[in-house]
Amino acid sequence: MADLETIKYGVHDGVATITLARPDKRNAVNAQMFNELGDAAEQAANDPGIRIVLVNGEGPSFCAGIDISLLGQLAGTRGARFRSFVRMAQRPFAVLAKMEKPTVAAMQGHAVGAGFQLGLACDLRIAADDVRMALLEVQYGIIPDLGGPHRLTRLIGPARAKDLIWTRRSVHAEEAERLGLTNRIVPADALAKEAEGYVRELVAAPPLPVSLTKALIERTYETSFETELDRLAQAQAACLESEDHREAIEAFMENRPARFHGR
Repeated sequence: MADLETIKYGVHDGVATITLARPDKRNAVNAQMFNELGDAAEQAANDPGIRIVLVNGEGPSFCAGIDISLLGQLAGTRGARFRSFVRMAQRPFAVLAKMEKPTVAAMQGHAVGAGFQLGLACDLRIAADDVRMALLEVQYGIIPDLGGPHRLTRLIGPARAKDLIWTRRSVHAEEAERLGLTNRIVPADALAKEAEGYVRELVAAPPLPVSLTKALIERTYETSFETELDRLAQAQAACLESEDHREAIEAFMENRPARFHGR
């Protein structure tokens, strides 16, 4: 991966960390960050040594949305040029949502617009108690086009999704947890430590059933219950035939920690 200017990418013990690194701009997303986020997400998705992906942001804000200067540059863009930009911007959100590995967003301060949608693209969200989530696009005469409406509707239902998009109101930590927008709320000064502990919990699980359940859950709304049962049976058969399943049973019987290898 080429030298990065707007994000940081690191790997440690099976965890890839993608850090938004424009704290002086509250990590607002410009065109370069869209590209670098896409490259980093694809790198993590394709690296067999990566088990979990953590997305976080430097400074007091997770991400304040799209850089306003970029909106100005896009004004009046039409046709193939605009479609090309949108596909480029959507790439990291799609990769995070669709990769086989679990993705976790650690969110603090402002998580609005593209920043909120980045959190929604991840499977799980751990948030600081100072978090403020909002989709502000409508006030600029545009829509959230980075996957936010799809992901938000699945999480909280169509009426609540419309409410948040149309009113542009902010959701703070307590309501975010109540609505199901976050999995855990933690003190702001403990977010980094708690996020690290959270991903370590996930890394400890065998990769095969984790990736299979992610795929199955993501397709739940697209399939009948009968089809879902068939897919569950096929996935379970793959788990039972895996080396990790045998290792899990042996580790339990021998009263020792399991050593999983994703096979």
